[in-house]
Amino acid sequence: MAKKLKYNSSLRKYLKRYNLFRKLDSIVMILGEDAQQVIEWAQDEAQRLIEEQEEKKSNKGRIIFKLVGREAAIRLVQFNHERGRLTTKSEVKKKTGQKMEMPLLYQHAGVRHPQEARNLRHNLFHEAFVDLSEHLFGDVETRIPQTGEGLTPDLVITHKNPNWEISVEYKGYRSLALLSESEMLKGMRYQAVYGTSWLVTTTQKTVRDLYGDTITVKELVNNGIPRLKTIRKKRAYTEEQKENRGISRKGIKHLEKHRDLGLKCKLISADELLKSCFEGHPIRGLAVTNGMEFYKMLKDVGLDEHAENILQVMKVPTYALHSDSVTSVRLIG
Repeated sequence: MAKKLKYNSSLRKYLKRYNLFRKLDSIVMILGEDAQQVIEWAQDEAQRLIEEQEEKKSNKGRIIFKLVGREAAIRLVQFNHERGRLTTKSEVKKKTGQKMEMPLLYQHAGVRHPQEARNLRHNLFHEAFVDLSEHLFGDVETRIPQTGEGLTPDLVITHKNPNWEISVEYKGYRSLALLSESEMLKGMRYQAVYGTSWLVTTTQKTVRDLYGDTITVKELVNNGIPRLKTIRKKRAYTEEQKENRGISRKGIKHLEKHRDLGLKCKLISADELLKSCFEGHPIRGLAVTNGMEFYKMLKDVGLDEHAENILQVMKVPTYALHSDSVTSVRLIG
C-alpha cells in the first residue's frame, strides 16, 4: 500500500480551493518514491521565497503546487526521452497542471527539444538579416508582425521620406534542403499585400531558376505538388530526412489549399530590389535569395560574425547547432 503523503495546510487549502487533489495524485505517480521528499523541498523553498519577500505569504499553497508540478514535468520529459518519446505541451498540462514553455522545460530536463533547434535557426537568421537591412537601407524601421494581423511575414521593413515598405520571409534550411514552390507561393501572397516581397533562405537548392520573369499560382501548384510528393515518398532514416518529409507534406497542403488563388507576380532579382529601394520606389514583385548569396551580402558589408552563423545554419546538422549569444528557447519577436 502506498504511503500517505504529508503536506502543510497551505497546500491542502490550495488543492481544495481549486479541486486539484486528482492532479496531485497524477504528479505523485510521476515522482514515485521521491514524492514526499519533493513536497518537503517545495515547502521549504516556498517559505524561503516568502521570507526573502519574493512572493506573498498568501500565495504559499500555489507556489508549493507549482514547484512540485514543475519537478514532475521535468521527470516526465526525462522518462519519455529514455523511451524515445516526445513530450507534448498538452501531456504536461494534463498530468502536472503546469503550462510550460517546452524548449525551456526540455533544457531543465537536460534534453534538447526539436523546436529549440528550429528556433535557433530562425533567430540566427533574424539577427543577421536585421543588421544587414540597417547596413543596406540606413534609416529604416523593422517590425515583426504579430499573429492575428492577417498574413504575417517574418519581418516588415519600413522607410520614411520617401515612404515605402517591403515584407521579408526567412527560410532557415540546411544547404541541401529544397526551397520549393510552396515557399514561392507564400512569397507571392505577401507580395499581393505588401507590393514587394523578399524571400531569403539558407539553402542552395531553390526552384527559382525553373521559372521565367512572371509566375502564377497555377504553374506553382501544377509543378510543386508532384515535386513535393516525390520527396514525401522517399524513405527517411535520419532526423534531417524526416524533417524534409515533414516540410514537403506541409508544402503540399499549402499548395492544395491555395490552388484557386488567381495571383501572378513578377520574379525579380535581389539586385533589382535593392536598386529600386535606393531610388525610393521598391519594384513590385518577389525576390528570392539563396544561402550563398545571403552569405556574400553579409560579408560584403563586414558582418562577418553573422555570415559565419549563416554558414553554420547551412552546414551543421540541426541537432548540433549552438549559439552562446542567441536564444533558442523562443522565437525572437
